[in-house]
Amino acid sequence: MEEVLNKLLENRCRVVVLGIGNALRRDDCFGVYVASLLKQFDLENVLVLEAGASPEAFLDDVLEFKPSHLIIVDAVEVGRKPGDLIVARLDDVVDDIALSTHKLPLTLLVKYLRLMGFDGEVILVGVQPGDLSFGENPTPEVKKATHIVTDLLKTALSNKPNA
Repeated sequence: MEEVLNKLLENRCRVVVLGIGNALRRDDCFGVYVASLLKQFDLENVLVLEAGASPEAFLDDVLEFKPSHLIIVDAVEVGRKPGDLIVARLDDVVDDIALSTHKLPLTLLVKYLRLMGFDGEVILVGVQPGDLSFGENPTPEVKKATHIVTDLLKTALSNKPNA
């Protein structure tokens, strides 16, 4: 997973991490929690956004930052065991997974960004949720995945980006 992420970020200059999810729907909190934890670190040329369940409200922030890469962190249905992770270019996996539990599909968000001039790489870092019922605590598997992904992103994004 680390090798895949580093390869996908190889030519980065500026990165936006967009944490998506609903903190009141157990495992759907994944993206928001990862973003919240990442904000604790001073990552150069990285903008971390806790978009919650309304990522469309943050699209102007993404565009203003002019990133070379957009990392979307979210709970996604991939038909695996709860807590299993996926790291891939969004375009490579869009047909394989039901992309989100949110009103607006991630593909539509990216399509809008493309129409507005964003031509960077879009990376999905997703987790298979186990429980999307109402509640504030994620399952142990997703909680563990949250810390794994936070460490993974912190390490990858701490390396010096290309000029």
